[in-house]
Amino acid sequence: MTHLQRTQAPQFTALERLAPIPYNIHTLSNGVPVYAIRAGEQQVLKIDFIFDSGEYWQKQPLAASATLNLLAEGSSSFTAEQCAEALDYLGSYVYYNTTKHSSIVSVYCLEKYFEQSIQIIHDMLTKPLFLQEKIDTYTAKKRQHYIIESEKVEVIAQKKFANALFGSQHPYGQSAEPDDFLSISGQVVREYHNTNLQPQQCKILISGSYKPEHGTILENYFGTNNWGNSAEQRTCNQFAIQQHSEQKQYFERPNAVQTALRIGKPTINMYHNDYAALQVLNTILGGYFGSRLMSNIREDKGYTYGIGSGIIPYKETAYFVIASQVNKNVRTQAAEEVYKEIARLRRESVPAEELETVRNYMLATMARNFDGCFSLSDSCKFLLEHDLTNEYYQNYWNTIRTISAKKLQEIANQYFIEETLFEVCVG
Repeated sequence: MTHLQRTQAPQFTALERLAPIPYNIHTLSNGVPVYAIRAGEQQVLKIDFIFDSGEYWQKQPLAASATLNLLAEGSSSFTAEQCAEALDYLGSYVYYNTTKHSSIVSVYCLEKYFEQSIQIIHDMLTKPLFLQEKIDTYTAKKRQHYIIESEKVEVIAQKKFANALFGSQHPYGQSAEPDDFLSISGQVVREYHNTNLQPQQCKILISGSYKPEHGTILENYFGTNNWGNSAEQRTCNQFAIQQHSEQKQYFERPNAVQTALRIGKPTINMYHNDYAALQVLNTILGGYFGSRLMSNIREDKGYTYGIGSGIIPYKETAYFVIASQVNKNVRTQAAEEVYKEIARLRRESVPAEELETVRNYMLATMARNFDGCFSLSDSCKFLLEHDLTNEYYQNYWNTIRTISAKKLQEIANQYFIEETLFEVCVG
């Protein structure tokens, strides 16, 4: 009989390298690239239709998200109810996501119902009706939900913070108002669809139990030049960043129990050589539960239930942000402690044990992001959205493995300067 060893932990072995995402590329007859990842043992597939569009290309607020979400509200062959019922019967699920630079329709389906699911998605994407009745119902619901959410201090703080960094006229800093929902019309969404959800802006990513016949089906439905509408020419919008003149702003909400705090600044994005190193530094500061901000402001001072920091990358820039909600009576003290932790990163070298902990945490997180067909798909989607290659992840991985405390201190002194930070408090 074999006795289990329960007194010694298994031997720890660090991964030396990250295997590249194993995708193949082929192109449909109309030039739409298809990226295929065959992985996993389950007979399921995920298909992402990634359009180079998003909020950056909309002519008025909410046009991008409204157009994408209204695709399911009726097409030339299916009513909204028929579409929902058919997808439910097939066991398929559709998810819509609008970002600053992308509009994405993601489809999860069983392999045996792939063609039936694609037939419905094709009709939704290429022949939507955009009936005014459906638009009115959609905007009314969204507007009411938006009004309720807009009363929350964390929502107000995020809006004010983005506005302070980029200006109210820039897509990165612009926020919608309740009345913007009322201006969404059939003409608005049709124009956005005809100019931004067309073959020349599309990439298709398919993952799971992929087979060559799935590529043939995609060719049959999405390989033609005409997707049901003649694509209108679009012009590249040019926006100037206009930062707020006041770097520290406080907006009082008399009935609020807590104060929402945002501290940060515009910073480098994923195209910069220092980006991965800055992400390591950010993780030390506030990027995981054992971070310095959590240890100080939550565990030691008890000012908040949670605080964290992150770097939000866009195609043209990025921003660094520290976010938390604290008791109104201690907002000043909480902000002071944040600045102390930032200054400590600039002044002191990160201890070897702490750096090793963060290094292992980040490497394990990356490894999880490459585990399984859908995780691989999400990681690949990031590359496609931002025109990157597998080399991006390998360089990121190598930076985490090899970065030194000295280099991190140099990065802190270059990018974490207190005088360059913006602070927004609402509460």
